[in-house]
Amino acid sequence: MTLYDADTVDACSWPETPQARLARDYFVPVMKRGSTAFLSDRTTLRLVAMDDLRIPLAINEAEYGNSPLHSLWVRYIGLPVQAVTAEAYGAARAVVMRGAMRTLGSMLKAARIDKAVYVDHWLVLRNLSVSLDEAQVERLTAFLVERFPGHAIVFPAINPANASPLLNTLAARDYGFLYGSHTRMTLPTQDVSRQVRENRRRDGRLLEAAGYRIVDGRELPDCAPRLRELYRSLNADKYHSTLDFTEEFFAWTLREGIFQYWLAVKDGRVDGFYATHVSDDTVWSPLFGYDLSLPQDLGLYRGLVHRLMQDALEVGLTIELGPGADPFKSLRGSQPVPRWTAYYVKHLSGFRQYAWRTLQRYVNGGVRPAANAMLKKIDGDAAVGFGPLTLPFTPPTGQTPREAARAMREQVDALEAQLESAARLEGEARLRALSPLSQTLHNWPQPMPRVVALRERLTRLEREARRKPEQAVAPATVSPEVQARQLLQDATRWGYTTLIAANLGEVAAPHLKALVEALRRELAGIVGVVLLATRGDKVVLATIASDALRSVGMDAGQLMAQAAPCVEGKGGGSPEVAWGGGSRADGIEAALSATRRFVESRLGNWTPSGGVG
Repeated sequence: MTLYDADTVDACSWPETPQARLARDYFVPVMKRGSTAFLSDRTTLRLVAMDDLRIPLAINEAEYGNSPLHSLWVRYIGLPVQAVTAEAYGAARAVVMRGAMRTLGSMLKAARIDKAVYVDHWLVLRNLSVSLDEAQVERLTAFLVERFPGHAIVFPAINPANASPLLNTLAARDYGFLYGSHTRMTLPTQDVSRQVRENRRRDGRLLEAAGYRIVDGRELPDCAPRLRELYRSLNADKYHSTLDFTEEFFAWTLREGIFQYWLAVKDGRVDGFYATHVSDDTVWSPLFGYDLSLPQDLGLYRGLVHRLMQDALEVGLTIELGPGADPFKSLRGSQPVPRWTAYYVKHLSGFRQYAWRTLQRYVNGGVRPAANAMLKKIDGDAAVGFGPLTLPFTPPTGQTPREAARAMREQVDALEAQLESAARLEGEARLRALSPLSQTLHNWPQPMPRVVALRERLTRLEREARRKPEQAVAPATVSPEVQARQLLQDATRWGYTTLIAANLGEVAAPHLKALVEALRRELAGIVGVVLLATRGDKVVLATIASDALRSVGMDAGQLMAQAAPCVEGKGGGSPEVAWGGGSRADGIEAALSATRRFVESRLGNWTPSGGVG
């Protein structure tokens, strides 16, 4: 095991691993120049070579003026004291709380709480937790204790969604744990509600509607000064963060491709940006900023967050959005996840060990429950893992991001194979094979390009298999009465239930109204009708429920509710007849499939004696 500093790191060998390459290309240049060449925090950077691992270290002595990135005192005392205001807690209570926190802070300073070696610390990057077995943890801990006998050994901000094995390994080697903070994640396999999908759809239109283009940062190589300005506008002015990055940091990470930058550009001006980095099948944004002077109704923040989420979800990866704006992120399907800081202090004096135990009781017994209560109000049962610390650690997201990415690839591969198999069938046999695929693809939680392509092919296959006279444009010589009888003759039947679901093509308004009236006169028994027609680039919908259909609990409004969202429309009317409109003609086949599935699931097994099956 070897410890390298700025003067000796050139002698380090570099295994052909992603972790080693990132350490060489990203961490070592910062180590050589010193942290303050790139960021406002002052820390000493070192690199440990162990086996085929290259592990970054950040070594602090007593830098209480740093940001929470490099100061436990600032994270747990400095910033929280500033947040305890008379407006938030009441004057008397705020005085008591600030006094108690400052008393604890004085003890922590006396115990040199910030005299620590941060292990596996990648500065602004996350989800790079090194994979260590128990023997490696024991060797590394012993090595660091020998080299830094007066320092606590700290693994900061470990995410159990990605790194539960590391947390459990550290627990087995006598590390203690502090609740660090929370972050927010969305896995590609995560089910989302219709409301979440609608929120995302609205956010997806904002940037284009406001006249913005999303541009690869490499197209504007001289944008570093503007990026730093936007970052400071958000983080220093709005969130009062003490962490700052130099203009050189933005220029270097952009030029060398350390991060991928995406810029919101309008009239040649950059008004917002985000940077991304991918590790462990998770997309993380280390830097984000936008112009706070612009009107909020432009939706710049919402649009940028939407694009950031899509960057990950469209390729089947997890997106981590970090903390802040929790209600907004929750309504976009983001789940809170705790982070834990592991520490080892058995080699320190009794007083310093006592200070660490006191900090642990304060954080895990006070800060964590408050965070849990806050997140429960926002996320309800989705706030998992914020209860009292229990071992072993497990991913609060159910799957790890790596497992989710693999499962997503396997699911799409399987759908592709099933679609190929169904394409070799004809007519009703093809429709039966496509029916479960249609439901899966049209309810897919994330808009992946592969899934969109499969959905479009499924629609074409359904259209080919259903080519019937009622799907053509009604000839002018066919009266509404004749067409109504033809539609009823070709309807789908499940026992006692009949459904007319048809794409009429381009139909004039008077003909469609006359056809609806003709069908109402012809209906007998448990019959539902869903008609979709086009009028230019718009979609017109009409649904009918017979008296018998309404008597078993289904009406025209329910049929409309199944069909309209597929064409991005809406409608309404009486329980017997409803009318609606939409804007997406390419969703007509999906609308017909949705209503068929709905009626079949509700009434497919209906019998006079058994009711709805």
